[in-house]
Amino acid sequence: MPLRLPGFFLRTRDDGATHSEAAHIPGGRSVRDLVFGANDGLVAAFAVCSGVRGADVSPHIVLLAGIAELLGGTIAMGLGAFLAAKSEREYILSERAREEYEVQQFPHEERREVRSIFEQKGYRGQALETIVEHVTADPKFWVDTMMTEELGLSVAPMTAPLRSGLVVALAYAVGAAFPVLPYAWPVTIGRAFVLSIVLTLTALFGVGAAKTKMTGRPWLRSGLESVLVGAIAAAATYVAGRLVSGGV
Repeated sequence: MPLRLPGFFLRTRDDGATHSEAAHIPGGRSVRDLVFGANDGLVAAFAVCSGVRGADVSPHIVLLAGIAELLGGTIAMGLGAFLAAKSEREYILSERAREEYEVQQFPHEERREVRSIFEQKGYRGQALETIVEHVTADPKFWVDTMMTEELGLSVAPMTAPLRSGLVVALAYAVGAAFPVLPYAWPVTIGRAFVLSIVLTLTALFGVGAAKTKMTGRPWLRSGLESVLVGAIAAAATYVAGRLVSGGV
């Protein structure tokens, strides 16, 4: 009977050996975009706010700098994700079109490539011939095989560029809001700075822990690493702000 662990399915053979399969994450690409977009927004805005705060200016100046970073970063990250996904999609489609053309126009050469691919995997004799015949019997499956085995690409684009751009932009904006918001509250700048630190580091830990849904790493370690990265970035910009303002 299969055993279940968080995130994994374990199958046990009669001899006691086990085989694990990671559970698939629904909308995996969107989850990845959400997590990494939020992480980038948190770190970037935290660093900017901390750096400006280090210059010993008013809360309004810190808030203005934070909002500017939030808006600029959101647009830049969203457009970057859109263009990256669009370029990936165009590349995969162009390579697929090329493979389809070669399968149609040069079937003998492409069949030799299929044989070579599976020879390198260790197949010989009748087993090899059977695989080659099976692969080349269906043009679509033939092209799919060349895409994955020869080129190491997906058989078709998996990401919608607009969706990827919007998800990254939204995640970045939400993440960047954590370190910025306290400076909009009616509190002293010292308290706003403390609140910004607490909110941001807490959010960073949560995002770091969430990464383990994709990486499979221990959630505590991943969360603490994200906190450390954010803290180092903020400390560096804070010191820089103090130095520039003559406060150190």
